[in-house]
Amino acid sequence: MTEQPPRRSRVPPPFPPLAYLYQPADPNVATAIVDADDRWALPDSAPDDVDVLLWGRLALNRRPTANSIEYASRRELAIRRLRTRPLNGFRLAALYRLPPVRRPGAIRRRVRTVSLGGVLAELVRDDAPTSDRPRVIDAVVRAAGSEAGDPRMRPSGDGSALVRLTLADGTRAELRVAKRELPKDPARGHAALTALAKGGVELVPRPLGLGTTLEARWSTETVAPGRHVLTLDETLLDDVIAFLATMPAGAPHCTAIDDHLTEVIDFFPEHATALRDVMAAGRRWCAGLRPVLIHGDLWLNNIFAMAGRLSAVFDWDTWHPAGLPGTDLLTLLASDARTRGHGDVGDLLSSDFWRRPEVADAFKAYFRARDEPPPDAAGQAAIATGWWASRMAGALHRGLRFIDDPAWVRRNMDDALPRFERLAQELG
Repeated sequence: MTEQPPRRSRVPPPFPPLAYLYQPADPNVATAIVDADDRWALPDSAPDDVDVLLWGRLALNRRPTANSIEYASRRELAIRRLRTRPLNGFRLAALYRLPPVRRPGAIRRRVRTVSLGGVLAELVRDDAPTSDRPRVIDAVVRAAGSEAGDPRMRPSGDGSALVRLTLADGTRAELRVAKRELPKDPARGHAALTALAKGGVELVPRPLGLGTTLEARWSTETVAPGRHVLTLDETLLDDVIAFLATMPAGAPHCTAIDDHLTEVIDFFPEHATALRDVMAAGRRWCAGLRPVLIHGDLWLNNIFAMAGRLSAVFDWDTWHPAGLPGTDLLTLLASDARTRGHGDVGDLLSSDFWRRPEVADAFKAYFRARDEPPPDAAGQAAIATGWWASRMAGALHRGLRFIDDPAWVRRNMDDALPRFERLAQELG
């Protein structure tokens, strides 16, 4: 039997595409990118024809643990060595600290930055020119319509980045940029914002520009007002429900479940039969639900509030034009439950979290706001299926889940599939 290759090996590792944005824009400058390992071991040498070496790794995207102390210590030791004894024939030209993905709470962010933060070091040959050379990100910023002298990038966990800009007309804009081969194409989120604007949806950024510069894809949008919040209180939940009720209707048929599970099958072919059965069941159960545009990753990190009220919903790169109504609401409620220690996605599915009274009450309020009847038992199962499928598909491309970790696969895939079998027996 052929051994299954690592699943994550099929997704581009996130550090090289992020580092590409820091490399010289001049294609005649030979550049090499080296992704550091967990021990932060420095490279022994570089190819003779390389002028610039970019070395480092992205921040970890997880909760700090006791092991994070050793990880951070090794990182700082490597930085000290680079400053005192850089690679033979090279000098340290620049060192960039790469913070973790932003989370609510100032103290929490500082702890995560110290214990989980990443680094990108730019090493240049001793005989290389000393003048500053424009980087790829500098070229992107100019193409986007800004003259920012030293744009500060905020890396995402998948290798893309965000940059806050002021455009030539004075507009404050958010620039999203990623190397072209990366699954997270900024054009996808731009298309979502365009569809939302066409549908008259408020509380979302307005799309501005879209383009390709060198090997980088980028988009710009207006800056979302407000700040992150730490908790999902009743007022904010009511505001989110009212917002979700404004989502435009999608295609005649819900295709999100099929699209998401098709992606999952590609990574988990050993579960293809069971996953196709889930697809078929989802089609039966969603018969009474009218598809809508869905966000796909709605949780507190993608929400801003002002004075306790919802002010913006952003990060629409996981949207789908024909999802099940209620999917985003269940995503938000489930993510809130997970932050309170109620288990992973598979645990919440298997324990019928989606049938709990507080979830049912939220569904009733949401469908009432849409002037539609609340879902029956089959409709609730369809929404749960759409939520689980979107979570599993999202885990494949972002490096946020350990899809090669047998324990993760067991909790979220192996233990979850039997629940769908039982649901099929219950609901037909």
